[in-house]
Amino acid sequence: MLRHFFSFLVLLAVCWAAPISGAARESGTALPRVFGATFPSTFTVYALSPELLAGWNTPLKDYEKKYIPEKYQRLPVLGGWYGQGFFPDREKLAASNLDEVLYVSGDREMGVDIEAQLKSIGLPVIAKKVLGMRDEITLLQELGEHYSMPERGNALAARLRKLLDMTLRMLEGLPEKDRARVYVAQDVDGLGTVCDSSVRSELVNLAGGRNVHDCPQGVQESAMKVSFEQILVYDPDVVLILHPLFMQRYPDEAKWRNLRAAREGRVYFAPHEPFSWTDKPATFMRFIALPWLACKLHPDRCDADIPGETAAFMQLFFDLHLDSEATAKILKQ
Repeated sequence: MLRHFFSFLVLLAVCWAAPISGAARESGTALPRVFGATFPSTFTVYALSPELLAGWNTPLKDYEKKYIPEKYQRLPVLGGWYGQGFFPDREKLAASNLDEVLYVSGDREMGVDIEAQLKSIGLPVIAKKVLGMRDEITLLQELGEHYSMPERGNALAARLRKLLDMTLRMLEGLPEKDRARVYVAQDVDGLGTVCDSSVRSELVNLAGGRNVHDCPQGVQESAMKVSFEQILVYDPDVVLILHPLFMQRYPDEAKWRNLRAAREGRVYFAPHEPFSWTDKPATFMRFIALPWLACKLHPDRCDADIPGETAAFMQLFFDLHLDSEATAKILKQ
């Protein structure tokens, strides 16, 4: 009996000394292995606690790896639902010993019942709807409660709310006529875009802009392609380039210099590290993009410390301690 008692004390000492995540520290319980069914789902899990994450949807990009510790880079690639006919391997998911699947759905459905497919292979699903940016705040609070880490969820949500309030305060009283007319250049050729009335234009609208691409009723949330001639007709005040590859190609694309935005030096490359700040996928990263974009569109109203806010955001969400040089590199793509 005495031998068993000493064995128990040794085991207790080992458990007490073992490092545990902030999430487990809050709840005192082991963390579940969570699979994110979509990119927004996966990135949200990672921000809440990397220790929760069971795997990635696709192999990490080189620029993402710069910000992700090697132990998490080694997580398996489990696939996911991210459009263009991509679906995960059902057998691989079933064999991955997952405790739960998080499915954060957005403004556009993919034509498949993802939740039903996951349940059909015996995986428990927590489904959350994010229809607008403010829903991201609620999402983090709810997931913090769900995974027994309310302090973490509330801290992340509070930072998003702060960035939103900061931006709205800067733009308070902005006349409608003074909103910058913005062309949002998606895709590798810059000719993919989003509609003015789309949920995906919310970032531009909140930052004091107005998307120049208006769409007919019923297709507002569709992926749109336009001709360069149409962009010339729009002649926007600002071009916002989202795709990293188009950012590299843009200096060699002479036709874009015919736009007034280019002649006036108002073509901006949206930051995309460690994950996209704007779209594809649209996530909580849009909140750090808010004051950045508002300052680009309305520099006369900008009173935010963008490098400071960026560094603080990266430290809170990703445990990244960036110096001024590293922060500047993220902001100046």
